[in-house]
Amino acid sequence: RAVVLSDLSVRRDAPEASYVLSPRGGGAFEILDEETGGSLGVASTGETVRIPGATFRINSGLEEDQEIRISVVEFDEAVEAFQGAVTVARPNREAGIVTVRYQSTDTVLVHQVPNRLAASFIRNRQRVQRTGATSTVIFLEEQIDTLAGQLREAENNLVQFREEAGVVSIEAEATAQVTQLVRIQADRMVVNAERAALQALMDEVEREAAVADPEEPSPYRRLISFPSLLGNQAASELLRILNEIENRRSELLQRRTTEDPDVLNLTGRIHEIEHQLEVIGTTYLQGLGDQVVALDQTLERFRVDLEKIPEKEIQFVRLTRQAEILSGLFTLLQTRLQEVRIAEAVEDASVRIVDPAILPSAPVKPQKRLMLLLGLVLGAMLGVGVAFLREYMDDSVHTREDLLQVTGGLPVMGLIPRIHVEHSRNGSAAHRNGAAVKQRGGTLRIGDHLVAGLDPRSWTSEAYRGLRTNIMFANPDEPPNTLVITSALPRDGKSTTATNLAITFAQLGRRALLVDADMRRGCLHDVFDLPQDPGLSEILAGENFADEAIHTIDLPEESGTLFFLSSGALPPNPAELLGSARMKELLKSLKAQFDAVILDCPPLMAVTDAAILGTHADGTLLVVRANVTEKGAITHCVEQLRQVRAPVLGIILNDVDPKRDSRYGEPYGMYDAYSKDHRGNGNGARRASDKRWGASARPEPPRPQGPRPQPPRPRQPLHPAVKIW
Repeated sequence: RAVVLSDLSVRRDAPEASYVLSPRGGGAFEILDEETGGSLGVASTGETVRIPGATFRINSGLEEDQEIRISVVEFDEAVEAFQGAVTVARPNREAGIVTVRYQSTDTVLVHQVPNRLAASFIRNRQRVQRTGATSTVIFLEEQIDTLAGQLREAENNLVQFREEAGVVSIEAEATAQVTQLVRIQADRMVVNAERAALQALMDEVEREAAVADPEEPSPYRRLISFPSLLGNQAASELLRILNEIENRRSELLQRRTTEDPDVLNLTGRIHEIEHQLEVIGTTYLQGLGDQVVALDQTLERFRVDLEKIPEKEIQFVRLTRQAEILSGLFTLLQTRLQEVRIAEAVEDASVRIVDPAILPSAPVKPQKRLMLLLGLVLGAMLGVGVAFLREYMDDSVHTREDLLQVTGGLPVMGLIPRIHVEHSRNGSAAHRNGAAVKQRGGTLRIGDHLVAGLDPRSWTSEAYRGLRTNIMFANPDEPPNTLVITSALPRDGKSTTATNLAITFAQLGRRALLVDADMRRGCLHDVFDLPQDPGLSEILAGENFADEAIHTIDLPEESGTLFFLSSGALPPNPAELLGSARMKELLKSLKAQFDAVILDCPPLMAVTDAAILGTHADGTLLVVRANVTEKGAITHCVEQLRQVRAPVLGIILNDVDPKRDSRYGEPYGMYDAYSKDHRGNGNGARRASDKRWGASARPEPPRPQGPRPQPPRPRQPLHPAVKIW
């Protein structure tokens, strides 16, 4: 700013505004109001420019096309910004040094402001001290003039008495008694004169205090200048405190009003000290009166003796003593007056600038390295804190231990890792099954997640085979045949788990039937690209037989055959159909015809279909999605299954992310490495393994036999075999 403008002056009432000095060539600038766009005139370099509330001069040497923008802020805002930039500190209380700091982006103001602030403080302090000294000088001069007249009168009286009485010296006959009597009388006269002078001074000070301006020095300072009170230590200490408080109040009045609480507090303290000074003066005045009374009593005792003393000798001693007292007081006041005048003229050396501020050689802010380091440290701390907070606030299950704790010890039947689309054998699954199931969270292709059929040698397929093994050995004497697969919430992976589990049973050579028992939002028929009806709802309604609705699906690479029963048309009363006696008879018939019947049921938190079917099945498996399903939902589902006494085989932890849960990543990685070493790099090993295990040597499964729960009607052949890959 100092390079562009000079002679800058801004009034306190200047309005907040922004202006633009637009160059017009030849060193001329047009002054524009940035808000309204109106022109305030044209000014040239070197001329005084006037804008509302401010004046300045544009320096010469600026570029011809340089545009200048000027912002005027309100006084309160400027003061607030200034106070925020100024720092006053006392590094060491014993040293008595105060450090003033000021930070700004203006390289000129940055060192001028602290110097000006220190100089202003020293100047104001000296002004306050000189004001007190000036009032003392005036009072002392008045007292000296009065004493000078009294002293001249006393000296004239002494000379006149000596001339009239012919007294040259005190005669030897002056006895000690006379001397003592004279001394007592002289003391009484001095005390009485001092009492009268103090009384007059007290009256005058009280009159001045009644009409004094609160911002002016206290008139009670004059009491301390009274000769008898000069040696009073308490009065001197009160005067010192009064000076300090008045100085502090003067400093506050420069920034605040007389109604400010701090100013009122200091004013109250000044009144208290003034009252104490008044009490000291009144007490001292009362003491002088008591001395006069005591001296009068003593003089009464010496009345008889006074008659014997020549009056002229007494008068001579009295006049001499009075002249001596007045001379001493006059000399004392003259000395005090000279001391005050010297203090008024001499500069205050108690406060001075030790080290003036200079322009720093480099900016103090920002310290890029320090800020970068602090940013990294604070960012890391914040990230760790947020991570711990999210972990603490996360109520979902993550590990097998969480499931055991939530379910009260129910066995965890399997841990299914997260399925990625790249598990598809040809690297793209967009054309597989051609069906997309729309969910609230987006579009999910369940066909892409059938890894047990797409890539039987992946670690995810191995996890499903492990789940199959755990189910088969859950009860070695009587393995479960009909299984209900459900979950707590939608999108926990129950349909994916049920389908892959059914495929693994089919790959084992078992007759596996996958039933889409979700008669509210059934979608497995889209996965296999099959018609939705006839299906389960038509069978339960008596419109079709079971063998008419069951589809046969050939798995890839002749690894087995999967039987599938769709949900059928969505009925208005699915819960009643699933809980009917016909559904129970159907399950008995299917159990007799198939080695494994897997029912994909709706979530338990939404409807009770799974709990109803669980009472007719051999076992129920609850699918839980890692890092998604909340613990409260799992507890509720387990309690619901136990209330209906449905046999719960265990829990399946689905969608385990090995990258997040490192305890699971290492075993899966070891399996993947082992499988690659075993298979080799070519496809010959895969074909040899398929041929060895005879995946295509199974006979066509016979048609289902046994009783049908439906009424007899003309038979229709099974749906033709459908190849989905």
